[in-house]
Amino acid sequence: MKKTRFLLVTAITGMAVFLSSCATQTEESSREIHENILAAHVKIVHKDTLEKTESGLYYTVLRPGSGAVTTDSSMVFVKETVRDLNYNLQGSTEEDVARQLGMFSYRDAYIPLLWYMGKYTIMMGLEEMLQQMREGEVRRIWLPYWLSAYAEGGSSENTVTLVYDLELVRVVDDIISYEIDTLESFRDRHYPGLDSLERGFYKMTIVPGTGDSLEHGTTAGAYYIGKFLNGHVFDTNVADTALKYNIYNSSSTYSELKVTLPDKEETDDPDDTETSEEGSVVEGFSKCMLDMKYGEVAVCFFHSDYGYKYEGSSSTSSGSYLGGGIPAYMPLFFWIYVPLEE
Repeated sequence: MKKTRFLLVTAITGMAVFLSSCATQTEESSREIHENILAAHVKIVHKDTLEKTESGLYYTVLRPGSGAVTTDSSMVFVKETVRDLNYNLQGSTEEDVARQLGMFSYRDAYIPLLWYMGKYTIMMGLEEMLQQMREGEVRRIWLPYWLSAYAEGGSSENTVTLVYDLELVRVVDDIISYEIDTLESFRDRHYPGLDSLERGFYKMTIVPGTGDSLEHGTTAGAYYIGKFLNGHVFDTNVADTALKYNIYNSSSTYSELKVTLPDKEETDDPDDTETSEEGSVVEGFSKCMLDMKYGEVAVCFFHSDYGYKYEGSSSTSSGSYLGGGIPAYMPLFFWIYVPLEE
């Protein structure tokens, strides 16, 4: 009986080892097939002129860069365009590519993406390239599927080799200072001499109001236009503005937004990040409305701490666009009009 049990255990163990070996061999053979296909492509199409890394990706420098280099803790702004191995366009951050694909949308901003080095949020092969690049550099990268994982042993984002044109637009080592500098530069161009009310928060009255000032706890209507500092309109409840910027949606009502300003105790509490259920808006929006008068028009622009902070606000984008929504650490601009009380 003991001998029978021993033989059964041995057989089961052997089968497990065999199946595990088969699975490993299948994965290895699949990878080998892709490696051979990519190597043949490079040899035949590119005459073996591409550089190859030890990890197995190929690349060529399309434009050298001369700016800053990245570190393991850098944030980087990048542009990318993705093609398959037949060089058919798959997606891009570039407006001209979206137009070429017939998928351009005025709702998309077509701005560089913000990536975080050393946080396992960038495909391994692309991060490997960024570690070698300088600001301004553009590389074309033939990325095997196994290097599209975000960490060693992780799931691959792609199932085949894809070709990436990757541009390192800017290296940012201090995102807070970068935002402040961006806001000050915007202020100097459009509102010279305007002082910030608080660090990273600016407000200017464009048309004075004639009614009472809005106080804490007040509920008031507002018409608004929300923009990035580059002028891209991401949201509005003004119909004419929506039409002007080609983002009009016939299912939207374009009526005034009812906003309940937070109680003073809420604004004094730095840990209170919740917004009102009625007219839920970002902190910078309600801060801008505070002390406005009925009939007043004001503009405010502010640091992401008053906006969508480090999370951003996701949004469905056009099929080929690799961005979408409001990115993390994005300074925002709002034009706000508080109508007269009826």
